Amino acid sequence: MQMINQGKGRIMRNLLSIAILLLTASYAFGQHPKLGRDFKRVDPRSTVNVIIQYDRVPVEGDHQKVRGLGGVLKRRYRNVRAGFYTVPASALTRLANNPHVAFITPDRPVRGKLDLTTATVNAPAAWQLGLDGTGIGVAVIDSGVTQVDDLMSQGKSRIVYSQDFVGTGTDDTFGHGTHVAGIVAGNGADSICSTCTRTLQGIAPNANLINLRVLDVNGVGTDSQAIAAIDQAIALASTYNIRVINLSLGRPVYESYTQDPLCQAVEAAW
Repeated sequence: MQMINQGKGRIMRNLLSIAILLLTASYAFGQHPKLGRDFKRVDPRSTVNVIIQYDRVPVEGDHQKVRGLGGVLKRRYRNVRAGFYTVPASALTRLANNPHVAFITPDRPVRGKLDLTTATVNAPAAWQLGLDGTGIGVAVIDSGVTQVDDLMSQGKSRIVYSQDFVGTGTDDTFGHGTHVAGIVAGNGADSICSTCTRTLQGIAPNANLINLRVLDVNGVGTDSQAIAAIDQAIALASTYNIRVINLSLGRPVYESYTQDPLCQAVEAAW
């Protein structure tokens, strides 16, 4: 009986040690000044997708250090000093201790958001001046854009470029991106008829659209996809005269914009 009790005691002590280790690791993730606060609840035994920002443009040596801790580089960025990786959660603190690492965040989910329309920005005043977006490219980073009559001009599509960052095509299978594209550049063709009582026209009804799909069939994407799309919009800026990027998507705020990778991508585009 004494041996059984001693065995139970050892098991309990081991379980207690494991619990303390997990709690300490979780606490450390949340408290490290270079780690996003939403790492607090991460399981140290898990693998996580992260965006690591650096104090300079990351070089191969930086990627190799991540690999050395069991990580995998999934995407490089051209305009943000960061990389997108999959890493063991247990390595987060060691990664954050790298003096060249500025901040590490999870690859957070983003969702489509848009509530306001043309009247809010007094678009009719611009139309009266003959300003309709002709020759201007607008990058719509959303759930994709499906071709509809309102996005045509003289028989040609004004969706001049499309790229998929989700993996299932560039058409809008959720509905948000096409809705956004209509508000941006719809010409009202489908609401001009003998029985129509209202013409629903977008803000710049003759602008060209650059369709960069980052939200899936449920209207959900991630920071890493949105940043990659912003990267591509910057690369295509001169080709399509992109003067506007529309991001009608969002998520909660976790840290200052100086540390938020999505905010930094927008800053790079600006």
